[in-house]
Amino acid sequence: MKHRTYALLLAATLSLSLLAGCGSNDGANSSQSYDNSSISSSQGSQSSSSSDVSTPDASGSGSDVSTSGSGSTSTPDGSQGGTQEEAKLTLSRTGFTLFSAGSSYTLKADGVPEGTKVTFKSGDPSVATVDENGKVVAVKPGNTKITVTAGDQKATCVVACRWEEEKPSTGGGSSSNGGSGSNGGTTTPDPEPSKVDLAAFYSSVSSKYSMPSLTLADSGLMNNYYAGLSGIATEQCNVYINMMSMNMGEMALVQVKNSGDVAKVKSIFRARIDSMVNGGAWYPEPTRIWTEQSRVVSNGNYVMMVVGEDCDSIVKDFNALF
Repeated sequence: MKHRTYALLLAATLSLSLLAGCGSNDGANSSQSYDNSSISSSQGSQSSSSSDVSTPDASGSGSDVSTSGSGSTSTPDGSQGGTQEEAKLTLSRTGFTLFSAGSSYTLKADGVPEGTKVTFKSGDPSVATVDENGKVVAVKPGNTKITVTAGDQKATCVVACRWEEEKPSTGGGSSSNGGSGSNGGTTTPDPEPSKVDLAAFYSSVSSKYSMPSLTLADSGLMNNYYAGLSGIATEQCNVYINMMSMNMGEMALVQVKNSGDVAKVKSIFRARIDSMVNGGAWYPEPTRIWTEQSRVVSNGNYVMMVVGEDCDSIVKDFNALF
């Protein structure tokens, strides 16, 4: 009887132990399920946060950083990181020509830092002088360089002074015997000089000297390159133009009907030279030739412009015609 009672008690104890064990496992499983749900929720939150960062929307923080970086290192106008490059000193002209003693041109300096002193200096004041305001005045024929200095920067301009002493006309209006005299007080005009064939002179020059390839200009070309020349009354008008991009020289020969138009023709020729010196010649070597080797001369009613390496020799040949 005691053994049966003991067996029953032992069986009951084992049952209670089994029930308690089952209840504990269920609780652990429930807790584990809850924890997994929390992790899943956290991962979902992280996935959502990652999506916000990588979005291509310009309002995202990643886009803001990229834009800021671009602005500090390379802006559309080429500026770098807010730094400003020092202005470069330049002159209003890199070269020009003056055609008479006393004629002038005022150079302007640009890119001068505020508060910086500007000085002008002529390389040869006997050819052209320059004052503290940049006014250049021609003195005698020749070339010189004007240098402007501002702080540690320098810029230069080549000045060409170009003119020839005019030879007096050999005829037309002067008295042969010095006015009134023993021959009755009347004056006898000198005979007209023989006419010079300007086309023949050009042919002689072009065969004697090395000349660029030139074309006899028609009225259209003259109006484009020698504005106003076609409106002047002339006996002869031969303008030879270089039609190549590397314009290494030209030649123009004119005989006017009225002596009062000589100055007008010379002015037109000088304007042509000035336009070529100041950008029209474009390339360095042609610009040098138009600046340094251009001449405008006249003799009586005859006017010549010549541009080229042999310009001075051609001028001598021209004057020898009269």
